[in-house]
Amino acid sequence: MQIRKQIAQRINDYDQAHDRMFVEVADSGQLDEVLKNRNTTEGCYVIKLETQAQSASDYYQDVTERYQVITICSNYSDAYGSAVGDTAEDMQGAVFSAISGYVCTDSKGEDTEPLKFITGGLIDLKDSLHVWVDIYELGYTQRINQQPNN
Repeated sequence: MQIRKQIAQRINDYDQAHDRMFVEVADSGQLDEVLKNRNTTEGCYVIKLETQAQSASDYYQDVTERYQVITICSNYSDAYGSAVGDTAEDMQGAVFSAISGYVCTDSKGEDTEPLKFITGGLIDLKDSLHVWVDIYELGYTQRINQQPNN
């Protein structure tokens, strides 16, 4: 399973075991529809941001991948007077609790380094939506220049 899908599944599992803050937890496919139509869902979306590699030897390279975790919630106060900022911070806290330190599996079935929180910030606060992005990073070692045995 792709790493971004593992991250989304981890957040979803955490959310189901706790307060069910998110209406939808998914990888990047559904995000475009939400942002185009500005339909309000309490959602969480995982997008692969970048991959970098650096040779560690002639046979191995160290790979670092970064992922954006985007949380979206309604930009208004609810009937109980709870402001969107409270909901947004609770969502970010749930994501952090779910995936900080989580160990994924790479395409070869090997464990990666634990996910690390890098940074987060508000990217949009208009049209009734509060959009926040957090960036997480993980690393693993990948074999290179290995010829199959004949």
